[in-house]
Amino acid sequence: MAQVTIKQVVGLKFQVQADTGSHQIVCDQPVSVGGNDGGANPKELVLAGLGACTIQTIMIVAPRRKWDIQDLVVNVGITFPNGASGDPAVTEDIVVTGNLTQAELDDIKRTAEKCPVYKLMFGSKTLIATVTKK
Repeated sequence: MAQVTIKQVVGLKFQVQADTGSHQIVCDQPVSVGGNDGGANPKELVLAGLGACTIQTIMIVAPRRKWDIQDLVVNVGITFPNGASGDPAVTEDIVVTGNLTQAELDDIKRTAEKCPVYKLMFGSKTLIATVTKK
């Protein structure tokens, strides 16, 4: 079971330290909202976790499918398709370098949609994802 303990850093308004048991992660807010900008903000941490999981999910499957992935980058963001007052949508732009067919790129996209972190946060994965070959 995964568990993380988060504790406020004494003397700093928004800065917290997340302890995973074997790693510590600093989280803060930008100076513009009263933080010290001493670490990523919570939204950035969530997006980083999602992008890391997407890459790892693809790379677990890649050897079995014999995909020639030489480099893999995922840009994860938040957009508001219905304007600032609407619900946010998570976007992933997956950029793959390698000798890959369109069918393999489509399969990589389907694999990315199985990322366990997204399922943990939102249930089944419905996101706007673009997979391109570099």
